[in-house]
Amino acid sequence: MREFPDACIDLIATDPPFNSKRDYFVPYKDEKGQKPDILVKAFADTWAWGEEAELTYQELVVDVGGQIGDTIEGLRKFLNETPMMAYLVMMAIRIVEMHRLLKDTGSLYLHCDPYASHYLKILLDAVFGTTQFRNEIIWSYQTGGVSKRWFGRKHDVILFYSKLEGYFIDLTRVKVPRTPKSLKRAANPKGARIEASDTEKLAPDVWNIQALNAMENERTGYPTQKPIVLYGRIIEASSNKGDVVLDPFAGCGTTAIAAEQLGRQWIGIDLTYLAIGAVKLQIEKLCPQIRDEIIVIGTPEDANQALELARSDHAGFEAWCVSHVLQFQSNAKKVADGGIDGRMKFPVGRVNGKQAFGKAVAQVKGGTPTLGHVRDFRTAMNNDDADIGVFVATTPPTRGMKQEIMRAGFYEYPFNPELYPSLQHFQIQDYFRGELPKLPPRERVVL
Repeated sequence: MREFPDACIDLIATDPPFNSKRDYFVPYKDEKGQKPDILVKAFADTWAWGEEAELTYQELVVDVGGQIGDTIEGLRKFLNETPMMAYLVMMAIRIVEMHRLLKDTGSLYLHCDPYASHYLKILLDAVFGTTQFRNEIIWSYQTGGVSKRWFGRKHDVILFYSKLEGYFIDLTRVKVPRTPKSLKRAANPKGARIEASDTEKLAPDVWNIQALNAMENERTGYPTQKPIVLYGRIIEASSNKGDVVLDPFAGCGTTAIAAEQLGRQWIGIDLTYLAIGAVKLQIEKLCPQIRDEIIVIGTPEDANQALELARSDHAGFEAWCVSHVLQFQSNAKKVADGGIDGRMKFPVGRVNGKQAFGKAVAQVKGGTPTLGHVRDFRTAMNNDDADIGVFVATTPPTRGMKQEIMRAGFYEYPFNPELYPSLQHFQIQDYFRGELPKLPPRERVVL
């Protein structure tokens, strides 16, 4: 957001992490929609006080200052260096940027749950001002799961703030059906206070919109996915066609899709290539007419950018190499994986009447790998029953590494006489020269 100019956004509608203290995983599905056997980590909604939180805190108090500086300083005295405080520091610096980006006629809708909504409202009051608070919208839904120790938790909170008093809103666009009782009263000529034909009313601040079920066409498996109709109501009420809508926590693209369907321009931001890749796939699925117009910014476009990503964000570099370059399924759980970062299946014919598959695995090393790393990867390949292994690195192999790679031999693919090196060293710079590892034709998968 810091790269954006001032006052360039008409509406921000976003669903950030809630400090739920959970890791969230997205399933890979094959092209037939069958259940996945691998889950890919989408994001970690877990926070801890550390150097980054401390530096951001200092920026808020010293550089930003003002009401938000005083507020975040006071919250630290109350919460100390706890996970909740780390979460609030992360959100505060982003709320400052959201306020800067909004036009004078713009609004912010911040989606949260009751665990953190009261703290977030304090931050929003400090940045936007208490007079710009418009609504605490309650999104009420019915989902499975109840407890005998507390009342069923069946709602989220959406905090609605405007940039200034002259903000845009048109509630006549998002009327909701009247209750049967009010319609019956309207039908009585002696007591009617509304026209009998007026079957809709202006929406209150409690929205009864069903959560997504597993069979919905828009469902991706993303664990915190919200229904498009929910964000459609926000966008319809608080923006016009052609306006620019921003979601700085894009998730699986709900805000972007709702904005596209309603004729708005939109921008979505998220943390990793994997997250943005999920957004892109969802938009291509539900808005196929614009698939060639989508621009992804922030992924490496040349070898120097790839090397910088490897230096600054190893996890992001690994995710980009596995999911984008190799197009393997990511092994994000990292439980007893032996160093396997990604896998790919390829068909090898039928065995006992069933389709059989070979397996390729990958490991990504963003630093300077050694002969020991290659040997460990060979062991991991054997333990995983892999036919082919791809060792991705940013530096060329040493003489000893080349000898170890040659010892691994070749894999003979049953459908053609071609031989594939069982262990392949792939230097990421080769990707930008149009080269890829030598692999058999694969089984297609989608996220």
